[in-house]
Amino acid sequence: MADPHGSCRDDKRSKRLHICLSVDFDAISGYLGTGHDPRNTLADYSAGIFSARVGVPRLLKLFGKYGIGNKVSWFLPGHSIETFPEEAAAIARSGAEIGLHGYSHEGAYAMTLEQEEEVLMRCIEIVVALQGGKLPVGYRAPLYQIRETTVQLLQKNGFLYDSNYSQRASSWMVPSSVPKEPAAGTDEAKNGLLEIPSSWYTEDMTPLGFYPYTPNSQGYVAVDVVERMWWDRFDWLWENECFVDEDGFGSIYPMVWHPESAGRAHVVGMIDRFIGKLVKKMNEAEPGEITFETMETMAKAFKAKKCYNHDGC
Repeated sequence: MADPHGSCRDDKRSKRLHICLSVDFDAISGYLGTGHDPRNTLADYSAGIFSARVGVPRLLKLFGKYGIGNKVSWFLPGHSIETFPEEAAAIARSGAEIGLHGYSHEGAYAMTLEQEEEVLMRCIEIVVALQGGKLPVGYRAPLYQIRETTVQLLQKNGFLYDSNYSQRASSWMVPSSVPKEPAAGTDEAKNGLLEIPSSWYTEDMTPLGFYPYTPNSQGYVAVDVVERMWWDRFDWLWENECFVDEDGFGSIYPMVWHPESAGRAHVVGMIDRFIGKLVKKMNEAEPGEITFETMETMAKAFKAKKCYNHDGC
């Protein structure tokens, strides 16, 4: 029986948890766009070079160790691809999904609509060339700065999903207009842009990366504290909110990492342990209950199963 206080440890219902690991390869671009500051120095920019030359190879090797290289989603700014073509090519060779992440990590609110569209179209071209003609289907806005025009541009260009929001919109004492899910079987549902959640609690950079002139930058948090937070989220979701009979799909567990911080020796070791624990949990579960998937694979499965078909789930 289920625990009356919410624990479902003894619940024998079918479960499903989709683990979606992702990496934002910001490199130098992080210091050119949303992270630009006139006080940035060559030492600051060198962290972006470390991201490419050291962080990317370490993460690719780690994902390869667990056989999940082709189940990770990498979001690449155009600047990172063109500045570090060898590292970008290595990411593509790993079989990973490659999504867009701006060109120079530009914030949407700092651009005109024309500039935003120009950046998007240029980045599509760059990624298509990197992938030998394959179009990208996923998008993560730099610093999660997404607006209505961004969504419209993504839909216009046939994107499957974006990965930015953490919760519904709201503002102080004033009701907000929150979009409703489109009705099953409608063209809006079939062609709509899916939102794969991301937040500051599902990433490494805020607690483990250091930007000297960014107010919310930390960088000196103990890795065991961050690992425990990530694991507590996974454990709670697995025990309480991944039952297939409740919504026909189960739950998703997304993570966002950056080579600049995740590639540091003390951090990548923790991530190694963390992935190892996820793999152990997957092996202990029933076959197919816990899987590693790219965000593209998960989004397509969601659309095919949950939605949006006339016959339901």
